[in-house]
Amino acid sequence: MITKIDSEACVGCGTCVEQCPLDTLRLNQEGKAYIAYPDDCMTCYVCERLCPAGAIFVHPFKEILPTVYPM
Repeated sequence: MITKIDSEACVGCGTCVEQCPLDTLRLNQEGKAYIAYPDDCMTCYVCERLCPAGAIFVHPFKEILPTVYPM
């Protein structure tokens, strides 16, 4: 899950917003990226890898969901 975006380091290029497959990120009025929908993050690391400023940090482990048993 995406854990934080360093607003001081963010250059506001919008690459993370454009490339996020689940539309998790947005740019605020100052042009800095922020996490709009943190629960939608699928921990794909696309935003972290493509950020030219290294401002995005994704937690390496997504929440473990309980096992689903057939009915």
